[in-house]
Amino acid sequence: MTREREYEALIILRAAGTEPEVAKHAAHVEEQVKKAGGNIASSQPMGRRKLAFRISRQTEGYYHLLRFHAPTERVAELERLFRLNDTIVRFIILSAEEIEASQPRAVVANRADH
Repeated sequence: MTREREYEALIILRAAGTEPEVAKHAAHVEEQVKKAGGNIASSQPMGRRKLAFRISRQTEGYYHLLRFHAPTERVAELERLFRLNDTIVRFIILSAEEIEASQPRAVVANRADH
């Protein structure tokens, strides 16, 4: 029996290229999630931002936030695919439980009210 969880991934894509090219790369990342057995709940481009420090000679990147549901055993494979993707500068994947546990209780309670 596979257990599905809700995840959130913040992905920084290379800043080289035009907006349509970046959108194409983001769509490719979404396709990787789907191929790994996940379902995209939301996909939110956050725009081009300056990085706090250089990463792989990059000073800027396009931030993209993905919320998705996926089987827990497929997340490691998804991380491997993200590491192999040359357009991804940096990424982090967190489960919804990890996000809620790291936030102050007032913020979590406020979300429950809405």
